Amino acid sequence: MFRVTQFSDTHFSTEPDGEPRNTDDAWDAVYADAFETGRPIPDLVVVTGDIANDGTEAEYEKVAEKLARLPVDAVVCPGNHDRQVPFDAILPRPGLSSGRTLRVGSWLFLFADSNAEGRDQRPDGSLVDREDRTHKHGRFGDAEVTWIAETVNQSDADHAFVWTHHPPGAFGFFHKDDHDAEFAHLIDMAPAIRGVGAGHTHTNTTHECAGRPVHQCPSLSVNLDLGEYTTLPPGYRTYEFNDDGSVASEVHLVGEDRWPSYSLAEATRRMLRGEISYEEMKDELAAERS
Repeated sequence: MFRVTQFSDTHFSTEPDGEPRNTDDAWDAVYADAFETGRPIPDLVVVTGDIANDGTEAEYEKVAEKLARLPVDAVVCPGNHDRQVPFDAILPRPGLSSGRTLRVGSWLFLFADSNAEGRDQRPDGSLVDREDRTHKHGRFGDAEVTWIAETVNQSDADHAFVWTHHPPGAFGFFHKDDHDAEFAHLIDMAPAIRGVGAGHTHTNTTHECAGRPVHQCPSLSVNLDLGEYTTLPPGYRTYEFNDDGSVASEVHLVGEDRWPSYSLAEATRRMLRGEISYEEMKDELAAERS
């Protein structure tokens, strides 16, 4: 058995008091629950994107300090709030990797970039972040799909698992038909993929896409119950990967007394159901406050 603890959407900021939830405080609570309460220490930590809130150099310096507390090595992959150049230039260091693959027993882990919609290609073929990257949902893109499939199929691992930021098959506002179709095509190309560990939605749900479980990790920032349309406290996920290809995953929410649930505004509910856009939601909420 190989154990992984997943964090996602940590949204570390150099001005945390200006955010909906102070993620410095949430990190202290989540860290204590994950590593100081007698739970089994994992073999690896994975952080699936939106690690920094604005993607600044100062935020990634802060992230590195926060993650230096971890008792085991960690691998990070970028989200739509992350900015690729400072992410690559500042964050990785000993014990904190942005590596692309990891072989563990009968498993191959792939750390995939789902930010194709938030980048443009330069004439030389290199990629550059778009100004609106923060507001983009997920897609791997042809090159990333090819890389995942070829890597899985050339490996002698029996099973593969994809870690990434954006979950295929997501609900409502987060749903992207082309991302779902892209993932189904990927599974056709690489059937050894057993599942996905993702973030982005700030939820703690598991659903299926192309016959594979997609586990979504709660955030340190505001989490959402999409059934009741309420907020949830911060949290994380744990996984157990077995040699037979089975995966057991459990959600852990922390600090229900400190961060009690509250009902979401109707405009927010409509946005999450995909009935209005993010911009329309902001306009409706602003009109309600005026």
